[in-house]
Amino acid sequence: MKKILLLGFFLVLIALSNAYAIFDDYEPGVRARAMGGAFIAAGDDANAIFYNPAALKLSKNNIMTSYTKLFGLDFAVLKTASFCYNFRKYGNVALSIETFDVEYEGFSLMNEGTYSLAHSFLLIGDVHSQFYLGYSANLHHLSFEKFGNENCFSLNLGALAVLHQRTRIAFTVHRINNPSIGKERDFDLPQKMTIGLAYNPYDGVITELDLEKKFGEDTELHIGIEAKIIKHLYIRMGAKNLPTSLSAGFGVEVKGIIVDYAYQHHSVLNGTHHFGVGYKF
Repeated sequence: MKKILLLGFFLVLIALSNAYAIFDDYEPGVRARAMGGAFIAAGDDANAIFYNPAALKLSKNNIMTSYTKLFGLDFAVLKTASFCYNFRKYGNVALSIETFDVEYEGFSLMNEGTYSLAHSFLLIGDVHSQFYLGYSANLHHLSFEKFGNENCFSLNLGALAVLHQRTRIAFTVHRINNPSIGKERDFDLPQKMTIGLAYNPYDGVITELDLEKKFGEDTELHIGIEAKIIKHLYIRMGAKNLPTSLSAGFGVEVKGIIVDYAYQHHSVLNGTHHFGVGYKF
């Protein structure tokens, strides 16, 4: 049985190796996925904790959850939950859980879990413009069936400037402390820096362009747009390169209840359907 599990595990790794590394960016937010991953400036809900902790200050009290099978693969399941609360003059505090499970024939071969605590606050501002800072502390837990588990800690930093309520400029650094996981052989978790520019020409519409640099890799380009079509309906579209990917989706919000959907087309693998449910209060 152990040999069968090992064989299944390596087959799973081969299937995923062209797309992700351990604790890579799995695009945890449904809204962000629909916008091509361009979200560090536009984010204004609890899912901002995954992209730019500084943007949490724009969020109302809310809870968000999501579920997807990456590339339509039944054995690659990504689940997230995030919560944000406004403490007024003390800023916004958020909590999140992100889990990625690899299963084979009913056995859990690998599990990644990231548990985060974030804080965002207004550093300086007036009625026209504001500058926010944010940070998040993250506990990463990695477990392999029959092989044990390991933990490590990381720190993310973010900044967000809102100029005349229309233009947003954002900057983030993920895993600034260069964390690694493992005993006999350390594995460095992916690090990245992102710069984002968002423009809100009028209420209900926002566009964003992000430049993302993962250390040791080429710079990625992400672009996205969100538009409020009617009172309760939002339409989203986006694109990215490395690899080339197109995405689209929608969001419905009625009496604080939020339902989100995104579809992301991949240039090599199958597409990803991503579903989310949330509540603002």
